[in-house]
Amino acid sequence: HPMSLSRQGEGSTTEGADEYVELDLDKTLTWTGNAVIVQRGSVFRLPLLVPYPSVLAIQFEVEGGYDIEFSLTFKEDNEDEAVVMVEPDRVTDREGQLDIDTTGVCEIIWSNEHSWISSKTLSYQLQLAPKLDMRWRKRMMAVVTAATDFRMLAAVEMAERIDEDLRSLKQRTSLLQQTITSSKERTAAAHAKHERYLSHVRRLEEEVEAAKQHADAAAQELREAHADEANATRSLASLEQMRHLDDELTPHVASMLERCDDPLAMIYEAYAGSLYAPEESDRGDSRSMLDRAELLHFLQDLDLIGRGDPPEILFAIFSGCSQQLTLDLFKRALMRAALILAPDNLDGTENAEQAQPEQKVMWLLRTLADKGKRVKLPVLDLRRRIETLQALEKIGEITLEFSNVKPPSNEIKAESQ
Repeated sequence: HPMSLSRQGEGSTTEGADEYVELDLDKTLTWTGNAVIVQRGSVFRLPLLVPYPSVLAIQFEVEGGYDIEFSLTFKEDNEDEAVVMVEPDRVTDREGQLDIDTTGVCEIIWSNEHSWISSKTLSYQLQLAPKLDMRWRKRMMAVVTAATDFRMLAAVEMAERIDEDLRSLKQRTSLLQQTITSSKERTAAAHAKHERYLSHVRRLEEEVEAAKQHADAAAQELREAHADEANATRSLASLEQMRHLDDELTPHVASMLERCDDPLAMIYEAYAGSLYAPEESDRGDSRSMLDRAELLHFLQDLDLIGRGDPPEILFAIFSGCSQQLTLDLFKRALMRAALILAPDNLDGTENAEQAQPEQKVMWLLRTLADKGKRVKLPVLDLRRRIETLQALEKIGEITLEFSNVKPPSNEIKAESQ
């Protein structure tokens, strides 16, 4: 059981140096009673609230050397019944300590029910000292550090995989082009085979069943070839489109980003160096630059991307950027993220037109402001966390201003042409 009572001098030391626990003497509580009369046939009970794991020191004596029955019970906070910790024993005095490793209510009982003639005069002193368990604090710090390291490692690994995608972009483009060429050849061959077997079916009725099976197989191959060609064409078109994301940076989009310069700069400074030790990122008077992993970490914290394998198109955010991002490159990367991550159909209707770049950037800004109301940001220190939440709140205020201002329709038409 987590508690034991020992006489002072016998069990006041713990079993080993590793089990030693310091006491918080500043929070020690003391109860003293002098000349407390316990009438004959009656019981004196003293309940003590134990709010922390503590050590209870007990000292009492009965005047005149008379005996009294002493016992002690403890009820933990999450238990319904009390447990007898010290069995009833008739003594004249007692001095010892009770080690309590949990919280609850400790009740000390002096019983004079065995005496039918005389009352007993009791004097006691009780001290309850909370324990300072340094091992528990170290374990908690280890748990928090492990969780933080996992989040940081996930962001860094994602950045490395995106670097690999960027390096292999030309190779993957060439392979897709080869696949398209090969698919066209297969399509032509499958089509010719399909026609040949169909003519056999028309000429030879006696072999209709066998020839029809060959024709069905050729038709399946034709469908697969068409599907491969269509998939490769779509993938190649998607890669080409991602490489020209900056073409959609219209003057109105640039104006929207300029309105958010201050809060975006606050986010940039809050996340710059956030994944690295303070002595490395904050050394000297120069400010840290934000890198790709920290931008990805920001998008992960706001639930805009997951912490698993990155989508293939995510490389377009960093196309043409170095590992370290300036503030301008950070804002350009956010604009690209809006164009990539925003749904094509923001209205949610089946026949709605594809969203314009301005609408996608507005979607990102509103999403950031909305996430800022609920996000916890556990990895950031207090200063960085406060700056980020203040910046997200400012973005929310700016988006409310945007809702009352619409860009000129002729400007959008001119840019789309």
